[in-house]
Amino acid sequence: MYSVHKLLWDIRRDPSVKDRYMRDSGKVLDEYGIEDEFRDHLQKLDFKSMYEKGINPYLLYFCAIQLEVDRAEYYARIRGEK
Repeated sequence: MYSVHKLLWDIRRDPSVKDRYMRDSGKVLDEYGIEDEFRDHLQKLDFKSMYEKGINPYLLYFCAIQLEVDRAEYYARIRGEK
C-alpha cells in the first residue's frame, strides 16, 4: 500500500510523474512496483475501490485533481456511480 500512496503523492507534487502517468500508466505502475488489484484500480481511476481498501482519501482527491478529473466526476466515482 505504501507504493500506491507514494505514487499518488508523487503525481500530486511532481508534474513530470503526472505527465508520464498520463502517457503510459502501465510503465509508471511498473516503476513503483504496483501490481494486482491496485494496478487495476489505478488504471481505471477506481477511487471508490482504492478508498475502501484504505488508500488515504486526501491523496486520492488531490491526485484526481492533478489527473484532471472533474470534481463532479470524482465525487460520482467515489460514490461508485461511474
